[in-house]
Amino acid sequence: MMSSPAPTLFDSSPIDAQTFLAEYWQQKPLLIRQALPGAEARIDPEQLFALAKSKDVESRLVTQSDGSWRVIEGPFQPGDISAHEPGQSLLVQAVDLWSPKVAQLKEAFNFLPSWRIDDIMVSCASEDGGVGPHFDYYDVFLIQGAGARRWELGGTCDEHTALIEGAPLKLLSDFKPIDEYILKPGDVLYVPPGIAHNGIAIEHSITLSVGFRSPTRAELFDDLATDLLFESANRHYRDPPLTPLDEGDELQDAVIDQLQVLLREVVNDRDRLADWFARYMTAPKYPDIETAVPEHREMRYRDTRYVNGFEDNAD
Repeated sequence: MMSSPAPTLFDSSPIDAQTFLAEYWQQKPLLIRQALPGAEARIDPEQLFALAKSKDVESRLVTQSDGSWRVIEGPFQPGDISAHEPGQSLLVQAVDLWSPKVAQLKEAFNFLPSWRIDDIMVSCASEDGGVGPHFDYYDVFLIQGAGARRWELGGTCDEHTALIEGAPLKLLSDFKPIDEYILKPGDVLYVPPGIAHNGIAIEHSITLSVGFRSPTRAELFDDLATDLLFESANRHYRDPPLTPLDEGDELQDAVIDQLQVLLREVVNDRDRLADWFARYMTAPKYPDIETAVPEHREMRYRDTRYVNGFEDNAD
């Protein structure tokens, strides 16, 4: 007997996954009311505070008062965090590695390759708490847990967008809201890369942020170069047919042509590239720690497309 498919964001939505990917994914925001009912039961402040005390868990406390921002890195000691002081926001990374209930939320995104998901960050904010207006280079789904939070969305940003100088966070210096939504438990807001957004807790609030991997080109080349170092047969550069130099140490066009040939041999080897990329995108975010939620990932390359062999052991 076949098991029923895992629920997705669109079970109670007027659009389906195909429409979302064609019209919204990495293009424009989308608010889905009551997409994940019961999200508030996934984790509570006490559980989050307990995680923030561990040296193995990446956490930070963001506070703001009268336009002044402060960031404190964890781990935290008992009493470091007050759930009642306004303007505070505790952020804990990769909670899905430690909480089975939070990890199960990834099943809602099974219309996307599991290797694209980076982690589920959870933020617990007191009234007026948040991290300020900013933008990300990656896709994010903002799932409202307990409480309510107001989200303001602005325009598209890039590396040239002005930031507040001297701030401990990359905050936008000229944020102009275009849309505003109030999220309640179970609501989900999708924000594509580059879209300015600002979340402010209306009351004591928990938000679960599902972020997606978005490595830079430099990061990709750096890891690929490291991978090449371990190849037993690593080709060396050889000169093309040269001609006598007319003057000085000029760089002849034939040399650049030869260099391009050497590099293209790597990027044109689809099987070699796919094997490396599969390992790179499924590498553990925190390889040196043992987590409470074992996670086994396997991604294979077959017929010019990736096949997902991810097994979720959240239970």
